[in-house]
Amino acid sequence: MTTALTRLLANGDGRARRQPLPSVVSSPKTSAAYQLHSYPTKIPPEAITPFIEASTAPGGVVLDPFCGSGMAGLAAQSCGRSAILSDLSPGAVHLARNHNRVASAAELLNALARLDQLWMRRAESALYATECPTCWGPALMRHTIWSDVHACNGCGQEVVLWDEADPETGSVPRSLYCVGCGEAIRRAGAVPERSEPAFKVVHCRGGCCHLQEGPTTPEDVAHLQQLATRRLRQWFPSTPIDTSREMYKRSALHLRGIQDVGDFYLPRAKHALSRLWRQIENLPAGAVRDGFRFAFTNTSWHASRMRRYNARGGQRPLTGTLYIPQLTAEANAFEVFRHQVKQLAAFAATREDAVSTPVFVRRSSATDLSWLPDQSVDYVFTDPPFGSNIFYGDCNLVWESWLGQITDVEQEIVVNRSRTIDEGGKGVDDYENLLADAFSEMRRVLRANGRASVVFHNSDDKVWTALLRAAERGGLQQSDVSILDKVQRSMKGYRGRNGSELVPFYDLVITFAPGRVTRPRLNGAGEIAVDAVRQHLSNLVDYSPESHERSLEYLYSLAVSEVLARGAEPDGLSFRAFEKLCGETFARQGRHFSVS
Repeated sequence: MTTALTRLLANGDGRARRQPLPSVVSSPKTSAAYQLHSYPTKIPPEAITPFIEASTAPGGVVLDPFCGSGMAGLAAQSCGRSAILSDLSPGAVHLARNHNRVASAAELLNALARLDQLWMRRAESALYATECPTCWGPALMRHTIWSDVHACNGCGQEVVLWDEADPETGSVPRSLYCVGCGEAIRRAGAVPERSEPAFKVVHCRGGCCHLQEGPTTPEDVAHLQQLATRRLRQWFPSTPIDTSREMYKRSALHLRGIQDVGDFYLPRAKHALSRLWRQIENLPAGAVRDGFRFAFTNTSWHASRMRRYNARGGQRPLTGTLYIPQLTAEANAFEVFRHQVKQLAAFAATREDAVSTPVFVRRSSATDLSWLPDQSVDYVFTDPPFGSNIFYGDCNLVWESWLGQITDVEQEIVVNRSRTIDEGGKGVDDYENLLADAFSEMRRVLRANGRASVVFHNSDDKVWTALLRAAERGGLQQSDVSILDKVQRSMKGYRGRNGSELVPFYDLVITFAPGRVTRPRLNGAGEIAVDAVRQHLSNLVDYSPESHERSLEYLYSLAVSEVLARGAEPDGLSFRAFEKLCGETFARQGRHFSVS
C-alpha cells in the first residue's frame, strides 16, 4: 500500500452503520461539480450523500471501485468521510483526481490571465478572426456551422443540408430533394460528398458589441482551406481506432472516414488544441497545471466534430457515444477553454472554506482490489456499467489520447451487441462472470457490519438477472432498493420518453450486505409488477394524467424495485414486456398510465 492509503485506512477504525435508507432520492444535475466535465451517467454528489450518511459514521471510509468522474469522493467529503476511488479507465482517474483536488480559484484565474496575455489572445486572433456579418467590422468566430453536402444520384447536383434545415429547430428532413431533377436523396446510411462551412456566429469587436450571425464568406472559406494545408507545429494525438470497437460500429464512423483520433477534429481545431496543450504541458508541475489539463480534456471533447448544432443554443456533443452529426458546430477552442477554467475556478471557490477529508484515487480494475486489505472499508457506493448501455472505453478514447493512456477494453465489464466474440466482444455470461469477481472483491474489503449500494438500471431482464446472480456469487445479500431520480433527463432518457428507444430513465440503488443467500427464481415477476403498479396508481395524490409518476419509465423502475425488494429476479420483465403488460392492464394516454 502507498503511504497515503495507509494513513487514510489508519484513521478509520470501523465506522460502518446501517441506518434506514431513503426510498426515493431526487437530485438535479445542476451542481457546480456535476457541470465541470462531460462524462456519461454521472450521479450528482447530492444524491449519494444520504446513502453515505445512513451507512457510515463521520470519519468512515467509502469505496467506489467504478468511480467514473469521482462524484462519490465529493459526496464523502461533504459529510466528513474519507473516500477510496478506483477505475479501470485512466480518463476516469484523471477526472476523479481533479474533481477531488483542485487549485485555488485565484491561482487558476491568474494563470489563465497570464496565458491570455502572453500568447493565447494573439493565437486566437490568428485562427478565429473574421468579419461581422452585420457591420462588417472585426470579429472573432464563436462557432462555425459545418454542413454535410450530398450529391443527387440522378444528375449529380449537390444539396447542402444546411439549406434544408428548419431555422427554428435545426431539424432536417429524412429525405432531400434535388432542385435539378427532383429525385429524392435519402440521408440514412448515405456517405456525404464532403462537409463545408455554411454559417457562423461571431463576437463583434466593432460597433455591434454582441453576438452576430450570418453565412460564411469566401474569405472565411479561404482561411479554413489555408489552415487545412498548413503543417501542425506541435504534437497532436493520432491514436488509431480499431474498426471492431462497439461504438465505431454503432456510430457508423466508417461513413465519416474515421481512422484515428485526429479524424475527429477539423483543421482549425487541430492547430488551436495542439498549441494550447503544448503551453499547458510547459507549465510547472502542480495543481494549476493539473487543473488546466482537466479543463483541456473537456475542451478537446467540445472542440471536436461531435459538437452538434442546436438552433436553441447549448451546442455540445452527445455523451455516451461517438456520434458525428450532419450539422457540426465548430467551437472556438480558446473560448471553450476559458469557460472551462472559469467554471473550475468557481467550483474551487465553493470549496475553499470546506473541511477536506482524504480522498485516495488509483487506476485499477474492480475485479482486482488486492491493494486493499480485507475488511478495510465501511461502505461501498458504486455505479457499474449497465450492460450494453454505455461503453466507457470507447467514449473516453478521444480525450484519453491526449493523456497518453487508453482504457484496456479487454477488461471492461460490458455486454457487446455489435462487436462479435471473435473480435473480442463479451456476452451476458462474460458480463456476469466479471461482475461476480468485482462483487467478490467488494465483499472481501467490506467490514462485516458494512454494506454496499449499487446503482443500476437496464431494459433487458437478462442483464438484470446477470447483475443479481453476480452479487449472489460474490457473497452479497440484497437488503434495500431505492429509486434515484436525476430530474433532468439525459438524451437516452428523452429518447425513452419519446418511444424511439427503450431506455428507462430512473435508476435503482440496490443495497447489499455481506452474506450468502440463494435468491428464489421467480416465474411471476409480471404479477408482482402489476400489483405494485396498481397500488401505486391508486394511491397517487397527483391526479394529472401527465405526472412523471405515471410515466412508463417511472413505473418500470417501481415494478423492478418491488420485484427485487421481494428477493426475486425480474425474469421475463424486460422494458418492452412491461410496456405490453401495462397496456393490457391499465388505461393508457401516450406513455402515461392510470387505473381503468
